[in-house]
Amino acid sequence: MPKLQYSLITLFSSLLLLGCENPQPEQMLETYSKRLANSLDIDAKLDLSPPLQLPAYPRRRERIIPVTDLRQGLVEVLNLRHCRLLNLIAERNSSLGKVMLPSKKMVYEIKLYDGLRECLVRLNSTNTEEKIVQQIQDIFSVKDDEFEAALWNGIFTSEAIERNFSLSEPALPLEGEDGFSQSRQALAALTQLARLNVNRDQRPDLNSIEQLETHYQALYNLRYGSRWLRSVALISRTLDHTAMVIEQRLEKRPLCFKQQPTPQARIVKNVFNKYYAGQLQPYMGRIDRQGKQWLELNRNLLQNFTNIPKAMQEYRKLVLATNAPHWLNYIQARDRHTLAWQTLLQQCNLMPGSS
Repeated sequence: MPKLQYSLITLFSSLLLLGCENPQPEQMLETYSKRLANSLDIDAKLDLSPPLQLPAYPRRRERIIPVTDLRQGLVEVLNLRHCRLLNLIAERNSSLGKVMLPSKKMVYEIKLYDGLRECLVRLNSTNTEEKIVQQIQDIFSVKDDEFEAALWNGIFTSEAIERNFSLSEPALPLEGEDGFSQSRQALAALTQLARLNVNRDQRPDLNSIEQLETHYQALYNLRYGSRWLRSVALISRTLDHTAMVIEQRLEKRPLCFKQQPTPQARIVKNVFNKYYAGQLQPYMGRIDRQGKQWLELNRNLLQNFTNIPKAMQEYRKLVLATNAPHWLNYIQARDRHTLAWQTLLQQCNLMPGSS
């Protein structure tokens, strides 16, 4: 086959494959905005290029809480093997243990805390020398004071959580798997773990915490939160822009007189049905519904902690709260957009359900 002919076939095949790909959210939003502006004879172009107006996730050094490592000096009392924790501590003090991921360090701290507590219960029921019991009690007291910090660091200094608040991820897809279900399960699992902080008497499920890496991997790979934040920002920008287009048209002159639909009004109604009700509204409904759950899951996770670093307190207020600015902007844009369409369609007696 001639080289030129082969190249043309390859090019056409690539174009066909591109044509079969699902459209991106930006494409859908821009098409809706353009069709509406054209139908109303308004010269206005939607710009989705500005960066997200959201605060950056606090840097790791602003999130971490120092925790005391149980090193050789404190291990001497445990060399008597009263608590059967030497293998666990040795693993932590090994060369690999010193570079553990935050999640792995947290699992170690949970196992150590639980092991020390059970050891004290056992020793107090025997004739163990009081000095030994007191030494182990002192170590346990240190770990008890820092247990919240250990849980916090394991969750909130992990790269998996950090990636869920990145400002550089693309928007969620229009359809298909978006990662919400797995992300929801991961946040629920971390919340269950964080409850150990407020229910200190509850024994940890050691089988469950061994499965934590699966949840961290889901958060890291799917990055649902980051993609949701971009989706909300793009939708808000589009709703505000298209509401402005409708408002400009209404300020010029009525689209219809005496509620009698004109040919142009019917074209506008077709844009409403096809591009808003048919495409944007289902996407927006999913983003709205899932977003409320995602925000609540993150708030529930944080509620298990009392000693939250200042930078994270501020971030919670600006991004995760029910009255976070970006969420209020979305609500306001949604309501403005709805009112603009209602005003326009009522003027032409074209509201959904009207005769």
